[in-house]
Amino acid sequence: MDHSTFRSTFSMPIGGGYAYPPPPYLYRGVEDMFISYEARADAVEQLLPPGVTASDEVPTCIAWARWVPFSTFGPYHEAYVMIRADFEGQTYLYQPFIFCDNEIPLEAGRELWGYAKKLARMEHSWGEPAKPYSEQLHFTVERPETRRIMTASLHPERLSDPADHENLPVLSTRFIPHTEAGHPPSVAELVRLDVDATVHTSADGTAQLWEGRASLTMDSVSAVDPWHLLAPLRVTGGWFGRYDFDLQHGVVVHDYLDDDIW
Repeated sequence: MDHSTFRSTFSMPIGGGYAYPPPPYLYRGVEDMFISYEARADAVEQLLPPGVTASDEVPTCIAWARWVPFSTFGPYHEAYVMIRADFEGQTYLYQPFIFCDNEIPLEAGRELWGYAKKLARMEHSWGEPAKPYSEQLHFTVERPETRRIMTASLHPERLSDPADHENLPVLSTRFIPHTEAGHPPSVAELVRLDVDATVHTSADGTAQLWEGRASLTMDSVSAVDPWHLLAPLRVTGGWFGRYDFDLQHGVVVHDYLDDDIW
């Protein structure tokens, strides 16, 4: 029997109609709003896997609101929270929550890197006809529809220097349960992904990165989508920028199946 089709399959379904090809995945003109803030230490702790700890005494988080006008996964919105966290002497941005509104990056994100993606309804205000009542960029997340999980806004008041911002690798937990009862998970590992993004520049050569007053709320209590656990205690900064980048394979930095925890 010829097994070449099976061997050449990268993602399901096998034999044709695959969801996504192998990396790299290209992103161009991505528009990101970032809001940094402080969160409750006890809430952050319960969302981190074994061995991963918050980097700061008062944990630092970043709420991320993204519009992707072009990628090789297609266009989509995405929203997630990062926790500034340490593992074995390395500082990362650990990702406990993430939403998107396109099934293909959802499948790839969960299967390749362990991103805990769910589908949600998201809207962004920038790029639309001017609204005379607001000077702010605005991004909302609802799940289910009409239940607001996150509201983020930013008034981009001045240019921001890219050199002033950390470029940390992303850390996530890739977890796949076992098919049969009574077994440890089939996969339980920490995955690192390095993303080298290039910020767009304007005609005068300045980076298309701005900062200004920011607001963030996660005040809808949901047992299904507990983003409220990472609700901001204090907003510390806000930025908006346009980027190009490619997503590559990740690197497994720890396999929990090697630990005596099951």
